[in-house]
Amino acid sequence: MNFFERVEEACAAFVERAFANMFPSDLEPAQIARKLVATMEARTKQSAEGAVAPGHYEVYVHADDYQRLEAHRAYLEAEWCALLADVAERVGIVFETPPRIELLEGDGMVAGAVEIATDGARGHGGFTLRVLGGVTSEPQYRIGGAARVGRSPESDVHLPDPSVSRNHALFDVQNGALVVHDAGSTNGTYVNQERIDTAVLKPGDVVSFGKAALRVEEA
Repeated sequence: MNFFERVEEACAAFVERAFANMFPSDLEPAQIARKLVATMEARTKQSAEGAVAPGHYEVYVHADDYQRLEAHRAYLEAEWCALLADVAERVGIVFETPPRIELLEGDGMVAGAVEIATDGARGHGGFTLRVLGGVTSEPQYRIGGAARVGRSPESDVHLPDPSVSRNHALFDVQNGALVVHDAGSTNGTYVNQERIDTAVLKPGDVVSFGKAALRVEEA
């Protein structure tokens, strides 16, 4: 089991335990939890001390979503922190600072959207992935931060194609650029027909996961 698979396994077990009973008909807190883990995963850096992740995470949501979640804010922030700590311990990640998460109201956001910042500042406006081929129900995907790609229905970019691994790759927006990381997939991740482990993308690039192909565009 590779690093990405171990992260997903740890995340799935914790999310089910922490949110299934309190939010049985509202998956948003669990979705935010998964996006936090994906952000930690994407922004973990290798150093002399090992794998090091940011400690501070700001979760921005639309005003309506914030009002709905505010009553549970202390619980959610504590559970999200516990999730990151639990996953980090299982896969050998250490934090730059003790993990801290803030739920905040974000300006100019669409209801249901989530943005996560790790440097105290909200980032780039995002990118669009235009679907060119493969099995998917969506014509395009908006990427504003860390996003999982795979056959799993819980993926942010859901590609239900047999040629795509359940947990295939990971996108992230870092320093205004879109980055893609292969997650140890069976058939590999390709950028402009060249197999990669990690690549910084630019508008016009075509990223392929198995038979699925997506073109990078500015949002």
